Amino acid sequence: MSATAPKTGAPIAANYVLLFASWAVLSPYLQLYLKARGLAESRIGLLLGLLEVAGVAGPLVIGRLADRLHTYRALLAACFLVPVAVLASMETTTRFPAYVAGMLAIGFTYRAVIPLLDSIVSRLLTDPVRQYGRLRVAGGFGFVALSVVLQIGGWVTGEVSRPILIAFGLTACGAAAAVKLLPPVPDLKVHRQSRAAQQPGSGFDAAFWAVIGVIFLGRFGIGAYYAFFSLYLKQTFPGSGVSLLWAIGPFAEIATIWYSGAMIRRWGMRAMFMVSLAAITVRLLLFVVAPNLAVVALAQLLHAFTFGTFHTTAVAFINAKIDPARRGTGMAVYNAVGVGLATFLASAAGGWVVETRGFVALFVAYAAVPVIGILALLGLRQAFAFGTPATPPETGQ
Repeated sequence: MSATAPKTGAPIAANYVLLFASWAVLSPYLQLYLKARGLAESRIGLLLGLLEVAGVAGPLVIGRLADRLHTYRALLAACFLVPVAVLASMETTTRFPAYVAGMLAIGFTYRAVIPLLDSIVSRLLTDPVRQYGRLRVAGGFGFVALSVVLQIGGWVTGEVSRPILIAFGLTACGAAAAVKLLPPVPDLKVHRQSRAAQQPGSGFDAAFWAVIGVIFLGRFGIGAYYAFFSLYLKQTFPGSGVSLLWAIGPFAEIATIWYSGAMIRRWGMRAMFMVSLAAITVRLLLFVVAPNLAVVALAQLLHAFTFGTFHTTAVAFINAKIDPARRGTGMAVYNAVGVGLATFLASAAGGWVVETRGFVALFVAYAAVPVIGILALLGLRQAFAFGTPATPPETGQ
């Protein structure tokens, strides 16, 4: 790392720890929160889908606003606080339209926190492709630690909604406060004509959108896991520890995220995407081919690839493909289209599949989708032929 790493590394790691501690509450428990509020699976699927719809628009709008106004840290803090206020207001009503509005607000803001922090980090580091994984791994520790605390404590069970709100409120407010620890973000407007922008194969070209399409297919497939895994556990294995089983995944991702830079240099981004997509298919099929709790726990180890290598390779692709001045927009496109839109469609369709056909049909159907992405990658060798991205300045304003 550069000489500036000691000054920036600890605040960045702390922000990832607290961001994913809040994620450790909302990811497994939001669907259970809605269930505890008395909603049917079809309505839960619809609401989760609406959250992802807003999660498409939110990162794009907020990321573009951050690039234009250079207000990354203030927007990041606000995106943590708004969902807390919204969930608190949802505790006071059972009206479905209020839940629709609330989920749209949560999706618009909370889905922007990861691309905003990733964009900040890519501007602060001198070599983001190499350095990102070793700081982002702190998020895995945050997720695992909070999940273990929730499991051992036993006061957040998913049966009652208010403890979920309290746990999320504490972690999200802590994450908002930690934003103040981040150094000022360098203003890169003067670097718009960077070397990355001038390299053949760089920028928002057809190859960029083709790879975003491949990411979309992978995230659609794994969307069955993110939207319905907690409900699957509750209905298939009553009494199983939801937080503990979720925590296996982030624990497994630690090693692959830590070594992601080395793996990408050794095997290349295209190969890493292929491995990640194959792991998604295998993981979903394991839920139904041998449906016992031990196999489900074993399948969770594949999170090392279905998220660990998949996400870090996607971030490396954005960092290499898009010049630093537009990287906030690039991260937003990845999260909005590649992640948000895919998860919305997966959630919306998945709710109907679960209610009419069950979890077996859901996981089998969704396991087939990443295979299409693998086939597409076979013809996308040139999509990964780009120059080395420009290095951002080490000191900010």
